[in-house]
Formats: sequence, structure tokens, C-alpha cells
Amino acid sequence: MTDRARIVVLDPVDPGALAALAEHHEVVERIHPDPAELQALAADADALVVRSGVRITGDVIRAGRNLRVIARAGSGIDNIDVTAARTAGVQVFNVPGASAGAVAELAVGLMLAVTRNIALADRQIRDGVWDKPNLKGPGLEGRVLGVVGQGPIGSRIAALGQGFGMRVLAALARPSAERDRELRERGVERVGLEDLLRTCDMVCLAVPLTEQTRGLVGAEQLALLGPDSYLVDVSRGGVVDEAALVRALRERTIAGAGLDVHGQESGRPELAGLDNVVLTPHIGATTTDAQVKVGRLLVDELTAALAGGSASTRVC
Repeated sequence: MTDRARIVVLDPVDPGALAALAEHHEVVERIHPDPAELQALAADADALVVRSGVRITGDVIRAGRNLRVIARAGSGIDNIDVTAARTAGVQVFNVPGASAGAVAELAVGLMLAVTRNIALADRQIRDGVWDKPNLKGPGLEGRVLGVVGQGPIGSRIAALGQGFGMRVLAALARPSAERDRELRERGVERVGLEDLLRTCDMVCLAVPLTEQTRGLVGAEQLALLGPDSYLVDVSRGGVVDEAALVRALRERTIAGAGLDVHGQESGRPELAGLDNVVLTPHIGATTTDAQVKVGRLLVDELTAALAGGSASTRVC
């Protein structure tokens, strides 16, 4: 039995997971606190639990007098200052892969929504407009899908694309003969990023946000896409230069885009004024099934970490 710890939960987490943690620990929920309150909460916390909505900065970590663990109830850790955590001796772990299927399904949903003008058609009908002749769009079967990234999410997107009869190309950050062989066995062809952008009808981004991927797709890369091509982003907002994307969509140098992630995830983005883009508020992992699965893993890993061990998915 571990000593009773104070766990501060800063993003929505499955209620079943919170109940399980509360059996042995003090669980405090403060969803999306302001920076001053966040530091005050960290000061007395043994563990912080976040998803993607809260940034754990070096100042927050240094404020944590008793802080031992930062748990990311999801995959990406770009909202956690891992360097500061390592310096402070705070264990950081994530829960990768548990929501990969949910994110991949949303990626396909965005593909369908933008190519078939589903969101636009819905808005029009709500306004009493029936404009069927001008809502034509391409099908997915027989098209070329390019997936940037072949982790758990990218791999699942590739498989779903093949289910629609799409030819799938992939671009990787760290290619190798072994990865090429594994991709070929799945019917996926690896190409360079520029070749992928030039070739594909639909490009889907499924990479973590790192210094290498920040601004990965900007004006130069968007120019490689054709006027009948579409971009879908389920990675992180910083991967795409949004100003360049607005220009490309407005000028119709690409056909459309579907985005679940944004540079600023609040307010009304400039992209919202365009009809050839479908926007969702970072809900890729937000299915009831995925969050229950993430919650179970979170409880197991956090229990191990608070007992003085290491989470199996420890980052630092």
C-alpha cells in the first residue's frame, strides 16, 4: 500500500479512473486553472495529471515542493517542460497508444467531412439553403493517402485508408531497412516528405510536436500540394504554419483541410471564416472507450510511480 498522496488533476479524466485513485489518495480536480492558481496547486501536490489543455512549465515544477510525478493522460508531452522535470527529479510518464484508434477514426472522419462537404452542407441546410449541385467532392477509393508519421496513430490511419481502397504512402523521421520492410508487409510505401506532398491526394499529419516537427508544413510544403489535394492534421497545431494554410485555402492552391489541432486552442481562429476547412476542438482522443482505456492505464502507472517505482512508459 502506498502512502496517501495528493494528486491534482488539471484536465478532464475518466471518472472511473478518478474514483479508483481516490480509494487510496487525495484527488483534487481543478480543470484548467490560471497560471497563479496552477503554481499554488503544484506547491502541495505529489502528482499532477494533465492531458493537452494545461502547460506544466519549469516555474510550475519548481513550485512543487513535494512534486514527484507528472502524468500525461495521453501521448504527446510537448506541454510539459521535461528538462525542468528531470532537473528537479520529477518522474514524467505518458500513456501512448491507448487512444490511437480514436484519433485515427477522427482523422478519417475529417477526410470524409472535408472531401464530401459534410460540415458545409449541414450549415447550409440549417440556413435553409439546398445547394446539392455545388457540394460535389472526390471519393476516397482509388486516391493516394500520404501519412506523415507511422507511430500507433499513423499506422492505424494507414490501415483505415487501405480499407477505403486508398494507396498509402508514408514519410518517417527515422527510416531504416527494418522499418521499410515492416511498412511493405503492411502494403505501405515509404517516400520522402517532398515526394509524398507532390504525389498524394490526401495528406494526414500524425507526428508529435518536437523541435524537428515544429513548422514542418509551411508555405513551401503547401505549395507542393496540388489544387485538388487535402490536408488533415491530428498531430499538434505547431506542426503546420496556420497563416500559410489560411492563404493556401483562401487562394484555393489546395482544395481543403481538416484540423483537430490548432496553434491556439481557444477563441475563433481565422480558419473559421473559410468554407473549405473542417475544424474540431482537439477531440481526437475523446471517445468514451478511449478515455476509459487511458484511465485504467493511468491508474496503474501512477500507482507504480507513487509507490517509488517507475512507470513502464516513463519519459524521464
